[in-house]
Amino acid sequence: MTGIELRHLRCLVAIAEEGSFSRAAQRLGTTQPAVSQLLKRMEDVLGALLVRRDRVSVCLTGTGEEVLQQARRALAAVEGVVDTAQRNQRGEAGRLRIGLATPSLYGVVPGLIRRFRERHPGVSVELRVLATAEQGQALRERRVDMGFGISPLHREDDVRRYPLAAEAMQVVMPVWHPLAGRHSLSMAMLREEAWIMPPLETIIRTDIQKHCQEAGFFPRIAAESADFQSTFGLVMAGAGIAMAAESFGNFSGPDLVMLPLQGSAPRLVHVLAHLEGELTPAAAALLRMAAEEFGVEYAG
Repeated sequence: MTGIELRHLRCLVAIAEEGSFSRAAQRLGTTQPAVSQLLKRMEDVLGALLVRRDRVSVCLTGTGEEVLQQARRALAAVEGVVDTAQRNQRGEAGRLRIGLATPSLYGVVPGLIRRFRERHPGVSVELRVLATAEQGQALRERRVDMGFGISPLHREDDVRRYPLAAEAMQVVMPVWHPLAGRHSLSMAMLREEAWIMPPLETIIRTDIQKHCQEAGFFPRIAAESADFQSTFGLVMAGAGIAMAAESFGNFSGPDLVMLPLQGSAPRLVHVLAHLEGELTPAAAALLRMAAEEFGVEYAG
């Protein structure tokens, strides 16, 4: 250890910039004898004269000028460390790792993330596609800080989820289907159709089947598909009809139509998730934005 502390460096910089021990003392909020003692201690530790002074002026020696440059760089580095830490704590810097389920790539979530990037340009946002069912484990393993997906069928006690927005789901069918020319459909009209369904143990499938049963039938399942691209492809191939969130309509292409249901329709609920009791400052900043925009109940 050299025995040189930040107060010694600040003392030398103040003397050099003020050109006076008394003004340096005023700047540092101390006394002139204290400034002299700090400088003397620094010179003793370094074994070199740093400042010459007489009754008229104060000037740095050649060694003092060299040490002054190093002192300024050291103080700037320390200020940088403090600034970085404070900006990280405020959620203005650092890293935010987000897991995104496929439905979240097309609903309200992309706009929220874009606005977060604009408001927090110092935060490095890392995005990775991650199914809702996989996000809980990814949060526990600290592979992501936050996840966006849809409401899961089963609750996880250690994962906190906030609903952001709900979208009505629509019927997806090929343009050549006999019902494709209608403006809307009732669920009862679809009782004889073959269905492309989401996988078992998903809340979307449970909700679709519930609406089918309320209309008096159980859907005849022709195939299962875990993502909307595959679902749309199967529908275009004539394998059956499906349901997708309204926001997917821009991606259906000219060979498909999406029609709203009359009355009650299954809903896709977008949710934000983080590990209970763990929220990085950047993640907290994003959650605050979600609270502002979607009415999420977050008091942080």
